[in-house]
Amino acid sequence: MTKLFEEKYKNYNLYSYEEKYLDIGRKIIEKDYMVMEIYKDTNRNYVAKIKIEDNFYVLKSPKSEVIIPQRKIMTFFKDGEVLNTLKNLTLGIEEGIEEYVKPLLAIVKKKLFMEESYILMEYIEGEKLKSNSDIDKVIEITKKIHGNNRYHGDLNTSNFIKVKDKIMVIDTQGKKDVLFGLKKSYDILTLKKDLLVLELNYSIDEKYIFNKNISYYLAYILKEGKNLKIIQKFRDFKKKLRKKGWKI
Repeated sequence: MTKLFEEKYKNYNLYSYEEKYLDIGRKIIEKDYMVMEIYKDTNRNYVAKIKIEDNFYVLKSPKSEVIIPQRKIMTFFKDGEVLNTLKNLTLGIEEGIEEYVKPLLAIVKKKLFMEESYILMEYIEGEKLKSNSDIDKVIEITKKIHGNNRYHGDLNTSNFIKVKDKIMVIDTQGKKDVLFGLKKSYDILTLKKDLLVLELNYSIDEKYIFNKNISYYLAYILKEGKNLKIIQKFRDFKKKLRKKGWKI
């Protein structure tokens, strides 16, 4: 794998596989950039299009690692989401998944636990998916990802973008499936519920012959279990607590 460059700047660690982006990281820490458009800004995630000098990028911050206690505790044992995403996607691209949007830089502020983190991604101009042929390409990309023993994690057509005749993956951590196909199965079940898939009455089963083994049925139980009334009530209760300031 390509060499990972690392640099300490103030209270942050900068990581990139291209040394030139370390300078960009210093500018981000100093807030020396322009926010062009905010795509998402919640208690859990921040995603924005930014401009540094004459170049556009996408800057993301998984704030849930800082505010949710159980996730923050896990950062004591792990590198954290942004550094793992940088490593996973870069390795995936090297292994032939060129449809991954390129990760450029990880910025991490961590003592014992994660305090702040950002990942800088390549910015790509494109269009939303809207046709059966677009979903066909998503299926082919998914087969390639799964064939690499990776999974998407939120396999919706909204997490892909059409660039001319090519489809790119714009939102994934590129993780390996270490649970005997459970995560890949969950991907397929998620795609079946996708709004565009349902709108076009697209048959996932006809396009992707998936091995319905024990992992698939376990994923099915987990997926459908979320629709149970008792689970919905619990999730609604958590949302109310979050509005009151609870970090869950």
